[in-house]
Amino acid sequence: MNASKIFIDTAPFIYLLEDNNRYSDKIRAMVSEYYMTGALFSTSMLTFTEYCVVPYRQNNIEKIKSFEMFLTDADIFIVPLTKEIANFAAQLRAKYFGLKSMDALQLASAIQNKCDIFLTNDKQLKQVTEIECMLVGEL
Repeated sequence: MNASKIFIDTAPFIYLLEDNNRYSDKIRAMVSEYYMTGALFSTSMLTFTEYCVVPYRQNNIEKIKSFEMFLTDADIFIVPLTKEIANFAAQLRAKYFGLKSMDALQLASAIQNKCDIFLTNDKQLKQVTEIECMLVGEL
């Protein structure tokens, strides 16, 4: 699939940076393939929040710093949360039964940022038709 902008949800970052045996190679290959085409990558501030929970519990500040450096080095744009994104997330939740607030905010961030693909591993998000949700497990 042609894509100029790809939004990466939290789970793919965890799989990649934790070197998950099942998924990390698939993510690396997919990102490399799109990177070579000039695609841009983004995520949201929520991803940063979600990713840092476990390192904070473990008092692993170095892991948080590494994640920050990775985002910078990989030139991943961090979509700021805005009132417009929050409003659109509410509309998504109203439209799609069972959609959680955090997922709706992530999806709204991707859609408002005009991303073509939302890389996730949450099967429930495939119901959303406003953006192509690509599952890591299907790569």
